[in-house]
Formats: sequence, structure tokens, C-alpha cells
Amino acid sequence: MVDSVQSLTIESWALYPFGILLIAARIISRRILLGSFKKLQIDDWIMLFVAVTFTLVIVSVNQVSHNLSNYLPAGAAEKFTPEERENAIYGSKFVMVLEEFMLANTWLCKACLLILYHQMTLGLKQNKLVKIVGGYCIFGYVLVQILYLGVWCRPIHQYWQVPVDNSQCASYYNHLITSSVFNITSDLMMIYIPLPVLIKARLPTKRKVILCGVFSLGLLVILSAILNRYYNFTEPYGSLIYLNWYVGEAATSVFVANVPHLWPLLSRIFALGAFDSLRRTTGNSSGNGDSGGKGFYGKGSSTAKNSRARPYDQHGYIRSESEERIASAGAGLGAGTTWPLPDPKDGATLEMGPLNNRPMGHTATPLGDGEKPHDHKDGILRTVQIRQYSNEA
Repeated sequence: MVDSVQSLTIESWALYPFGILLIAARIISRRILLGSFKKLQIDDWIMLFVAVTFTLVIVSVNQVSHNLSNYLPAGAAEKFTPEERENAIYGSKFVMVLEEFMLANTWLCKACLLILYHQMTLGLKQNKLVKIVGGYCIFGYVLVQILYLGVWCRPIHQYWQVPVDNSQCASYYNHLITSSVFNITSDLMMIYIPLPVLIKARLPTKRKVILCGVFSLGLLVILSAILNRYYNFTEPYGSLIYLNWYVGEAATSVFVANVPHLWPLLSRIFALGAFDSLRRTTGNSSGNGDSGGKGFYGKGSSTAKNSRARPYDQHGYIRSESEERIASAGAGLGAGTTWPLPDPKDGATLEMGPLNNRPMGHTATPLGDGEKPHDHKDGILRTVQIRQYSNEA
């Protein structure tokens, strides 16, 4: 028992700094992308609250492991001394608190991912699925809370009564089943959302595989949740191994919810550049501005409807996680907008803006394999690539 407590203490406090560091890295990465902490979006603020719930999960797990609870063999509570009884009541209260913080941590991480998927699928049919899954998650969380606090154990103070009159107040059996059903099914639906978008995106195969791998990390959360419940139901009285899986599931949820946002920070640290064109169209483009091809984050056409649906900055650009920008034709900086080079030679200028009217005779920076400069007349600008053109061309 002592060895189990020490092992759990070491494991939980070893995983804790990795989770907090990932959250901090995500916020820094978003600061790099958005330009200011004041521009952090709602999912970033939710993740800061996740840092609190994750901390409280770790604290509660260790409190439960160091104290008794009301989950005891028949007749054991009657043999307690007054001190042991008080200790069991204290530990039982932390079991209830742990379950609440675990639910909050899990569902808030789902919320952050769903907000990301909503932004990814703007203008795509998958966006409707995001809303459906979001509604399912909200319904599941509310129902689980109602059943947990108002149905399975009545009156509620029996959750920390020693001994209990209702075994559900000590085993949490019905609660664990219902919460697992909504948790695992919603995770399976969330894994499905980004994969069709990534598969259709015009990206090199290697990068598609990497992105699909990142967005499939939710399988690890599902595995952790299954093992958590398995050990809850199969281990004998006094076993603490289920608490190890509480820590594992909470930490994995935090990891999975933050990894997709880390590319801007990694790019800054290791000078990796943009992760190719995540906003390239996924449908067939006819080569004109009204192609209507659907991009990674939405439609490629510059219709008025699409313009209203997306948050443009002051120059008519849309920010993306890969630090690339899409400019609708005629919005923001127009074609032909030029800035002189610091040391111009032979009339050379640096030209930035939509590509539809750009002379393509002299390209100073080579394009990637198979990449064409006039793929889209809407205009795709990459902030990490600049081309130089000669006025003599």
C-alpha cells in the first residue's frame, strides 16, 4: 500500500509539469501567431482554466491516495476508530471532488478541440457535424452532472457518509458507466471530424500523415478512459491503480488538446517555416476566382457570404495556424502594391499582394515541387516566402 502511494505520488507530479508546460507553450504559440496576448481567443482562455482543473485533479488524486474512503468491504467501517472514521469521511469528500474536477478537465479539453474544429471547417459540410458533436457533448455533460449529483446517490451527503446506506454512493458504479459512455462516444465522433478535411487537403503525403497522426491522438484519451474504468471495476478494495489512470487520462486530454497549436512556437524556435499551405483548396479548382473550391479552413471562393463568415484583419487577410494568409481578390492590399527594396538594383522591386495580375517572369525564390504561382486567383500569400520581380520583365 505504501509503495502504491509513493508510486502514484511520483507519477502524478512527474506528469503534472509536462501538462502545465504544454499549456504555457500553447499560449506562447498563440501569442506568436496572433501578435498579442490581448488577442487570445476563447479556447485559449478555456485552456488557462484547464490548467486549474488539471492542478486540482492531481491534488485530489494524492489526497485520495493518502486517506481512507467509504469504499470498503462489508463490516469494515464498523471496526474504525473515531480517528479512522474522520479520515475516511475526509477522503470520501475528496473522491467526490476528484470526480467533479475530472469531469471538468475532460469536457473543457473537448470544448477547446471543438472550437478548433469549428474554425477548421468553416464553409465545409463538416462544420455541421462539429455543431452536432458540440451539442452532444453539452447534453452529455449536463446529464452526467444531473445523474451524479441528483439521482445515483440520495441524499447527496451519503457520498461521504461512513458507512453508506447505498452502495452507489461508495462505488460510483452507475455514474462511471454513464460518464464513460458519453466521454468515449463523443471522443470517437471528434476524431472523425478533421480526418476527411485533412485527407482531401492538397498537402504532401508526408505532411498529411503527420497531421492525421496529431488529430488522431484522441485514441490515446479513449484508451486511457477505458483502462481507467476497467481498473475501477476489477481491482479489489484498497487498490489505487485506478487513480494512476485518472492521472493518465487527465494528462493525455491536456496533451491532445494543446499539441495542434504548437507549430508557430516550434517554427520560431527551430526556424522550420510554415507547415505548408493548410488553407490550400481541397476541391478541384477551375483556375478562376469563382472556383468555389473548399479550403482547409473553408471555401476558397471570395463570395460575400464567405467574407462575412470569416474574421478578416485590417488588411483583408485571414489568420491561420500555419501562419499563412488568404486574401480575397480586391480586399485589403490590392495587386500591384509594391515596396522598394532597401538597396534596389536595376529597378527591382518587392511586390506583395494577390497574384492575379502579377507578372511572373522573374522569380527570385524557387517554388516547391509541383507548386504553381497561379494556383488560385483569390490569392494565397505566405508570410514566410517573398518573391522578387524585375520592372524590366
